[in-house]
Amino acid sequence: MTDEEPVGPMMARGVGDQACDSSREEFRSEQEAQAPDARASGCWHQYHIKRNAGILVMLMACLGVLSSRKAAGPPPDADLMPRAALRAMQAQSSQDASHEIEVWQSALHTGDRLAPKAPGWFVPDFEYQGIELEVTDVAGQVIEGFGGAFTEASGLVFRKLTPAQQSTFLKDYFSSEGLGYVMGRTHINSCDFSVSSYSFDDVAGDVDLEKFDTTLDRDMKALIPLILAAQAVVRAEGRELKMLASPWSPPSWMKNLAFNPAAGMDHSGSPCLKADMHGVWARYISKWVTSYKAHKIPIWAVTVQNEPENNATWEACLWTAAEEAAFVGQHLGPVLKEEHPEVEVFGFDHNKDHVLAYGRTLLQDGAASKYLSGIAYHWYAGDGFDQLKQLKAEFPKAKMLPSEATWEAYRWTPGTKLSQGDWHFGEGYAHDIIGDLNSGAIAWMDWNLILNETGGPNHVNNVCDAAMQVNFSRGEVYRHPQFYYIGHFSKFFLPGSVHLTSYTRKSPTYQGPPRPYGTCTGQDGLEATAGRTPTGQVVVVVLNCGDTDLEFKLKYAVSAQKFVIPAHAIQTYRFDADAKMSM
Repeated sequence: MTDEEPVGPMMARGVGDQACDSSREEFRSEQEAQAPDARASGCWHQYHIKRNAGILVMLMACLGVLSSRKAAGPPPDADLMPRAALRAMQAQSSQDASHEIEVWQSALHTGDRLAPKAPGWFVPDFEYQGIELEVTDVAGQVIEGFGGAFTEASGLVFRKLTPAQQSTFLKDYFSSEGLGYVMGRTHINSCDFSVSSYSFDDVAGDVDLEKFDTTLDRDMKALIPLILAAQAVVRAEGRELKMLASPWSPPSWMKNLAFNPAAGMDHSGSPCLKADMHGVWARYISKWVTSYKAHKIPIWAVTVQNEPENNATWEACLWTAAEEAAFVGQHLGPVLKEEHPEVEVFGFDHNKDHVLAYGRTLLQDGAASKYLSGIAYHWYAGDGFDQLKQLKAEFPKAKMLPSEATWEAYRWTPGTKLSQGDWHFGEGYAHDIIGDLNSGAIAWMDWNLILNETGGPNHVNNVCDAAMQVNFSRGEVYRHPQFYYIGHFSKFFLPGSVHLTSYTRKSPTYQGPPRPYGTCTGQDGLEATAGRTPTGQVVVVVLNCGDTDLEFKLKYAVSAQKFVIPAHAIQTYRFDADAKMSM
């Protein structure tokens, strides 16, 4: 990425605090030009309005249609109705207030970044020939939350921020004013986003783990302080930070290094572990969990191995599905059940192109399946949503956990400015989140929370983009587009929300061959997912990766309204679950 004058330094504006740029005259002239079309759309002569609602509902409905046609600008009442009169009419009917549809938007070519927009209002359903998005009350999986990864790299970058920047970072990610993250992932021993390889017991042959560093001295330097700081923000709002832990590699002395005695923790033989080290490695993982608990960081779940099919140039450990099933059933599962029965275990933790075959082997294994909560997976092989749906259909009780996504350097667009990031990166994330949630996912987790200007530090130069990056030479922190795109989900799908089935009709869907991860274009049409929060609100997220605006009808039960989503934009709609108009 190249450098430039900052477009959006982190300290400049809060999340969603966006100014409206359009003038009154531009707004008035556009609305006047569109008014005949709005009347013809059904607002004036297709809806049957009950007598007791009368003109009020009709006016509110028209405001909803008109406001949906303007991507940015002042609220519709600014020119269409005196504010005092509008407030008086709103106060007259609590029924109409329950029909309000709140709207937030992030859109390319605008200043909208998680920006609240003028609301719409439901009216009775109507005939419509265009794209229709119907949200049902058919409930699916519970959504446990969203989050990102606490790596040593992120900890070191965070440590170098000013106190004010640290405070803003924590608020932006972990408070309800920001993205509302309630989940995190971290590494057991080092990973590529460490500044060097390390473990907590480098004494060869210490099978009783007497030399295990329970002080976690290495992680105490940067990683643990970051986790504790985030945990404090989450707990201040009455929530818990659910931590997922994944090993990249055991200590080198546990590994089969016959292929290369000098490899250390990097790379992997096959099998990875020495034959007599399976029990030792299982107890090592449990001891790591114990040590983190002693540092006031409870672990919600572990994955058996990060990317078990990847013989990487950094820390790695290869496992076939059968080998992993045996390890869970005979070693890791029993140890954790005895010492940490509250800790959940997820298998696989690799790409979706193999999730069905690998997941089947694990979940069909009688011994392993007793200890597995579900299957974790990454996005690096593309969509794979059909495999997720099939696996969920075969094992409906298994939790589906998207545990890692990022944009690697080879996918960066030349000339992208550090202060802006790549808009398509946000679109790719949203495309993946929507597909995963619609395929049964209980959460969604980004990779590094924050990185430096080069996409590191990383001890093997496997640099990546991040939702937040720092330009230390200028003392500035930037939010990249994926930050806002994630927020359209994480701020609104509160922990404990349930997924709702939705249907998109008369919109194209991609039917071609597999594409590189994060690919989202106009061929994907209107994409959407929905859920119901614990407080009884329905949340709908709509994505348009195409080059043209899309008009669509949002339908819920017997209520509906028309909206427009701009090109290269994402919108979140929220309304009360009882916002169903009687006919």
